[in-house]
Amino acid sequence: MRNYDLRVRPSMNASQALNVTFGLALAQIIDVDEKNQIITTNCWLNQAWIDYKLRWNPEKYGNIKVIRLPHDAIWKPDILLYNNADVSAYKSSISTNVIVTADGNVTWLSMMIFRSSCAINVKYFPFDEQNCSLLFASWTYDGYQVNLIKVGDDGDTSNYIPNSEWLLVKLHAKRHVVFYSCCEEPYPDVTYIIQMRRKPLFYVFNMILPCMIITLVALLGFYIPSDSGEKVTMGITTLLSMTVFLMLVTENMPPTSDVLPLIGLYYGITIAIVSLATAMTVLTLNIHHKGARGMDVPPLIKKIFIGVFAKLLCLRLEVPEPVEQDTNESKYELRERVPENGGFSPRFAGSSLHNSSRYTDTLPSTISEGKDFERQFSRVLHKVHQTIDKNDIRLAEQDRRDIVRLEWQQVALVVDRILLLVFLAILLGVTGSIMFQAPHSFHFLFGDPEDSIHANATLSQSARTTTTTEPPL
Repeated sequence: MRNYDLRVRPSMNASQALNVTFGLALAQIIDVDEKNQIITTNCWLNQAWIDYKLRWNPEKYGNIKVIRLPHDAIWKPDILLYNNADVSAYKSSISTNVIVTADGNVTWLSMMIFRSSCAINVKYFPFDEQNCSLLFASWTYDGYQVNLIKVGDDGDTSNYIPNSEWLLVKLHAKRHVVFYSCCEEPYPDVTYIIQMRRKPLFYVFNMILPCMIITLVALLGFYIPSDSGEKVTMGITTLLSMTVFLMLVTENMPPTSDVLPLIGLYYGITIAIVSLATAMTVLTLNIHHKGARGMDVPPLIKKIFIGVFAKLLCLRLEVPEPVEQDTNESKYELRERVPENGGFSPRFAGSSLHNSSRYTDTLPSTISEGKDFERQFSRVLHKVHQTIDKNDIRLAEQDRRDIVRLEWQQVALVVDRILLLVFLAILLGVTGSIMFQAPHSFHFLFGDPEDSIHANATLSQSARTTTTTEPPL
């Protein structure tokens, strides 16, 4: 090792490329930061190449075929993570000795915690599936000097520690030959694609289920009696509760304007539905109290809502009996009953005259007094009849107003039930159409028959041309 120069690329010929075999084993998915779009993984790296300067004859050295050397004592390829999001992550790498065999085969095993950038697509959150890539390539050596070769089509997951939030579907391995805009030489890279699916139980239990329960509570607003004065209060309280949960969703999502999260769309539409239901509650309250003004229910509205919809909705309504308009007849009868001869009926007048003639000789002064008394009594009796007549008219009008008020209340009740059914139908339709948009929501509800799903993962590569073949370099 005295004559070994670790600054020189160990190649037999400077024009020949050094083949470096690169392999990755995923040990753990530590964290997926959706807001900052960074994934933290614990990976084991396996790099192997042939260093002709480290060959020896085992027979000359006690038949020693394998030795361990410090990793900083020999040449190593500068293979880095291109989409690295934290430079300080390399300080947490653990590199032990390199394994060198007698034929010059060098194996370098290292363990590192990577923080890489990952484009998180939150369209189907929390029933989403993400594809995060780890792109490894040499930083200074082009393909004519260091040829990077992948180990197999899949990464090693034999030592993978399962994550409580993410389910690892598959670890793909792809090799690309890239021509960057800075250089004419090709740069091969090995890209590992972590295909993972979110376990949505936590978000379903803590975000979606409370939203559904609050929305169902909003249904109770249609059952609250209109006279209680709590129908609008119930709707406003429901809106405030859903807004609080919507703020919790926005805190975990990245501030992107490209797509709208599925759960955010569900909250937004549900809030709109509950707001519309609150507005319809105001409409039913207006109909309920419309009878206080004494306006009759139009016959068409009465026929449609009370005659048709009430039967369809199986509502038992109290049908009021119409009040007969007999106020004019009662007035006529009262006029007939009121005497026209100064206040008394003829029979009463005849008897009075007979009695007065009997006592004409004895009591002449009482006749005039009796006539005054009869006129006063007739006047009082006439006023009593007028009061009774007015009272009958007032009671009849009050009965009519009560019937009108009851009819408007019944119309409001039928409208309330119709809006309840419409609200329930829209709610179920929106919930089903939004939640089942996610391609993996069925796997959560009905189970996943397969442990993995082979999906076509795409990588965004700007300002470069890629090929998936492995040309000889």
